[in-house]
Amino acid sequence: MRIQFLDGLRGLAILLVVIFHAYVQWPEHYPYGSAYANIPVIELGWLGVQLFFLISGFVIFMTLDKTTTFRVFVYKRWLRLFPAMLIASILIYSTLPIFHERPDGIPPNMLSLLPGLTFTLPSWWSKLVGFDIPLLESAFWSLYVEFKFYIIAGATYFTLGRKFLIPVLVTLFIFWIIIFSLSTSVEHQFLNVLKIISNALSLKHFGWFAAGTMFYRYFQTQKNQWFYAGILLMILSSLVVRIDALGFDYEVIIGALLISALFAVSFKSGLLQNLLQSKVLVFIGFISYPLYLIHENAMTSIIIKMADWAPWLHPFLYPYPAILFLVITAYIIAKYLEPMLSNLLQFKAQSKTVKTNVEMP
Repeated sequence: MRIQFLDGLRGLAILLVVIFHAYVQWPEHYPYGSAYANIPVIELGWLGVQLFFLISGFVIFMTLDKTTTFRVFVYKRWLRLFPAMLIASILIYSTLPIFHERPDGIPPNMLSLLPGLTFTLPSWWSKLVGFDIPLLESAFWSLYVEFKFYIIAGATYFTLGRKFLIPVLVTLFIFWIIIFSLSTSVEHQFLNVLKIISNALSLKHFGWFAAGTMFYRYFQTQKNQWFYAGILLMILSSLVVRIDALGFDYEVIIGALLISALFAVSFKSGLLQNLLQSKVLVFIGFISYPLYLIHENAMTSIIIKMADWAPWLHPFLYPYPAILFLVITAYIIAKYLEPMLSNLLQFKAQSKTVKTNVEMP
């Protein structure tokens, strides 16, 4: 079941992230420096990731309800994420000589493909192999967070049961808040271990996922207690969204609250749903995943080139040829390459299952 206003929210989320990366993330590389970095909508565009997390919480609960086993759930998630990641990773790696101005630098070898293709942190791979694994794309970080959420949510759903999913997610988020709060004033070895574990599992983001699951329950049951519970959790998540890095940044908190309000109102307002279901936003939502994967370094590299290619163009417009090029590329991936690879992987998996069943005595 496609919920079109959620596709529109995805489109809005990726637009926010792309604009942030176009004007704010790399001022030392842009020809225009930080000239446009203080425009609030642009400066806080990174909060599009939190909007993605909210959508993910909603969608994952819905997916779990349609899945029979943990193994099937993980396979479905892998089949959803891996094909585009593989295509994007190969594309990014093969175009390194073209986009050599990449802010993340040029990885010296193909080991940089491993974190993205396995949805695990580069630091984990570095510890495993004993030397640094270079970044391919720093934007992949949210995929590592998402995959941890998938595993924890799936394991909870299929071991403890459906009714425990939301309580467990909320408990993990509150656990992170407590551990973080205590660690700022108390120094203890056991507390440090708990902090390492909670950070390794990315529990600071689980409030957004849990709020998304509550809105799924509201969407499913139309019971307002789920709606208001989701709002309360989004408010708490907004209050601590950057507290570990910056303390209470009230501009960030307001931005996170506005993102939360947008998500919540989209479930109540027919007018907002109609706006989110516009063809442009739904289209951008359709290509949001491959666009997210490929955009950051390639876009910044093209922006740098634009200063030489089109010095007559107003600097504010430098990102837009790059964005258009990447939108077309992402569409080709989402429309043609990703389904082709997904069907191939699905066919091979089914063939292996059939062969195994035939060989069983």
